[in-house]
Amino acid sequence: MASSQKIRLGILFARLFVLVAFLLVSPAVRCQTPPPQQATLQGGNNEFGVWASYAPGSPHVIGVTSPRQFAVLGFRYGRMLVDHPRWSLEYTFDLNPVEIMLQPKILGSMVTPGGTVYITGSREAVYGGGVNPIGFKINLLRRRTFQPFVASTAGFVTSLRPIPVDVHGEEQFNFTFDFQAGFQLYNSSRKRAWMFGYKYQHISNAYRGEINPGVDLNTIFVGYSFYK
Repeated sequence: MASSQKIRLGILFARLFVLVAFLLVSPAVRCQTPPPQQATLQGGNNEFGVWASYAPGSPHVIGVTSPRQFAVLGFRYGRMLVDHPRWSLEYTFDLNPVEIMLQPKILGSMVTPGGTVYITGSREAVYGGGVNPIGFKINLLRRRTFQPFVASTAGFVTSLRPIPVDVHGEEQFNFTFDFQAGFQLYNSSRKRAWMFGYKYQHISNAYRGEINPGVDLNTIFVGYSFYK
């Protein structure tokens, strides 16, 4: 009888141990499961998109060249780095196969006490392309379909002839960076999104040539992305 009682007590303690362990573990399991609203912040961590931009004017912020107009067609890959219900951080890579600078033809120049003055004629389009391998984008209001964002990219542009001034001593290879602000409008499944925004863009040769005129651009852009 004593041995059978010991067996029954052992089974009882084993059942109590399993019950207590289950009660202790189950809250932790529930905490590790993401809430449903967090699981649908975006349709995937990889972004694939296309965008286009146009700069109708060129103010003087850093660069000294004006007037210029600039248009770009680009393709984007993005990778989500951090995604919270209130904000997210994404790395972006832009490939820009079409970049067009509309600039005046340089017909000649004169040296004056105040510097070199260029004689310009009608405008011409200079074609090029580029890559922005460095880019980061921060989205806000991640629970909503309407999400404002701020972003910045940096890279280079190479053109068939020098931009923003086609003169001897200027470079066909220029560096570029920008600062952006805008918003994205997602669909209900968060797998598609329209993008609208403004960016300040600067292009210059970083004093690699004999001259470094540089140009600043007020740019508007629109894009469309899908997520996987």
